[in-house]
Amino acid sequence: MASEPEDPPRKKIVLDLDLEQLGPARHQQDTEVTFLPSGMPVSLEPGESIFEGSKRIGLAIPSTCGGKGTCGRCRVLFPFPARPPGAVERQFIDRADLARGVRLSCRSRPTEPLAVTVLKERQPPHNR
Repeated sequence: MASEPEDPPRKKIVLDLDLEQLGPARHQQDTEVTFLPSGMPVSLEPGESIFEGSKRIGLAIPSTCGGKGTCGRCRVLFPFPARPPGAVERQFIDRADLARGVRLSCRSRPTEPLAVTVLKERQPPHNR
């Protein structure tokens, strides 16, 4: 009697749900975000990420995952004091950049007006 093949091991999915980022449940107002250096503004709907808002107005922030939080490429610089980084951000952003306020736009859902600097995509290190 032949045995049935085993299912391959499942990949672990990490959900970075920071409910404080969404603000209080009663938050029902749009939030103004200005993208630097272009100065282009967007009005984020409650719960909408910076990445989603940028996409809606045609501003391209580098990403290969489309804002799902799996590539770590959609980096923006927050003004001080920057919000605490989430688990996904700590996975993709080095400590020095976290300390200076770099966060992922797909993981950022501000509840107060702010300006963020869209960072250029990091280039992979050159082989020597």
